[in-house]
Amino acid sequence: MRNKAYKQTQVNWAKSQGQIGKILDERGIKDVRFTFLQSQNQLICEFNYPTKIEDKDINVGVRIIVPIPDNSDQAKNRIHRALYYYLKTKFEALDFGLVEFIQEFMPHLVLFDKQGNSRTAYQIFSPQYSKGLISGQQGDIKMLEQK
Repeated sequence: MRNKAYKQTQVNWAKSQGQIGKILDERGIKDVRFTFLQSQNQLICEFNYPTKIEDKDINVGVRIIVPIPDNSDQAKNRIHRALYYYLKTKFEALDFGLVEFIQEFMPHLVLFDKQGNSRTAYQIFSPQYSKGLISGQQGDIKMLEQK
């Protein structure tokens, strides 16, 4: 990590996780899951955002994958604190009407392929976008890979 933010935080990761849960609960988000993958040094925060699109009730799946530099308690505390403020800021932008939910969370939206495998929009779009930047050939970005 390049940033030293929250390096000395004294807030335990469980408290930050509880505060994240409160932010989500205040917005009617009931389906929340935190996964700590020690072998991959990742914290994953997933939730379903209830909304309406064209008068139809739907849940928009969100998956935020956060790299953790190591498995120490301090690293867990730090990354949970950063995630808390990240989500707090995103929801404040929504509350002010600066953006809509799908616009704000686009890179973290969960998309499924024909086999039912899921990835985030960022995981799908980023390699194609980067390739287009390098080659100078920016064109269509495929939602699903061609087999």
